[in-house]
Amino acid sequence: MLTRFPWFVVRVSGGSMAPALHDGDLLLARRYRGQPLRVGDIVVLHRPTGPVRLPPGAEIQAGPVAPQRPGRLVKRIAGLVGPDAMIVLGDSPGYDSRLFGPVPVATTIGVMVRKLRTA
Repeated sequence: MLTRFPWFVVRVSGGSMAPALHDGDLLLARRYRGQPLRVGDIVVLHRPTGPVRLPPGAEIQAGPVAPQRPGRLVKRIAGLVGPDAMIVLGDSPGYDSRLFGPVPVATTIGVMVRKLRTA
């Protein structure tokens, strides 16, 4: 089972992380297993496909999300909302917390370690 491996490679799709990352860049990521996340970390997360459900007690409203295809996003953590939610943004405007609000930390798949190859 692939989830046993601590590392994985992800390909950036789209331009929302430019100028730091570009469409086609390959990234090495460390699988997320509950380690502390920090503002500024670039994370791979499950794409919100409907209204975001925040953990109990979160005070920030999530915005409505138009139906999206399942998949992954690569975004930068712009803020932490308590221990269970985060605000994720692209370095350029795109599909991020400006549209769908904070997301649960549990949607995190991995944390970028370094860029392997530039497209």
